[in-house]
Amino acid sequence: MIEQLFDFTWGWIIAGVVIAGLEILIPGVFLLWIGLGALAVGLLLSLFPDLPVAWQSLVFAVAMLASLGLGFWLQRRSGSPADHGFLNRETEAMVGQRYLALTAFVAGRGRITVQDSSFAALSDEPIAAGELVEVVAIVEGKPKVAKAAQG
Repeated sequence: MIEQLFDFTWGWIIAGVVIAGLEILIPGVFLLWIGLGALAVGLLLSLFPDLPVAWQSLVFAVAMLASLGLGFWLQRRSGSPADHGFLNRETEAMVGQRYLALTAFVAGRGRITVQDSSFAALSDEPIAAGELVEVVAIVEGKPKVAKAAQG
């Protein structure tokens, strides 16, 4: 029964496209490479239509592992997340920037205006609403501010 499913070129090609397409619904990186392995068997089977199912399975395993290795190599080559600037690290990009205090800082806590939004912020010194502040660090995910130097 299984032999009949994969004993023709289009079976492997359709399986490869479906498996690679599942990567969109179930993201996890691995299905894409398994799908590429199945596509490779489909292309090989179009060149050698009498290839036995046992050889097809072997070629699938080797092609899948090779494409998976290629995927890991490409991912490693693309660099670490630290190489992508402040992508998904917006609060770290705030360090050194100046903002207006939206509220007065009471007990070291207040809010600052950041573009069209506001952020909870921390401070070691009293700051009045409307004062210009500079973000000096990020503490527990919140910007820590100090009065901005004039000039």
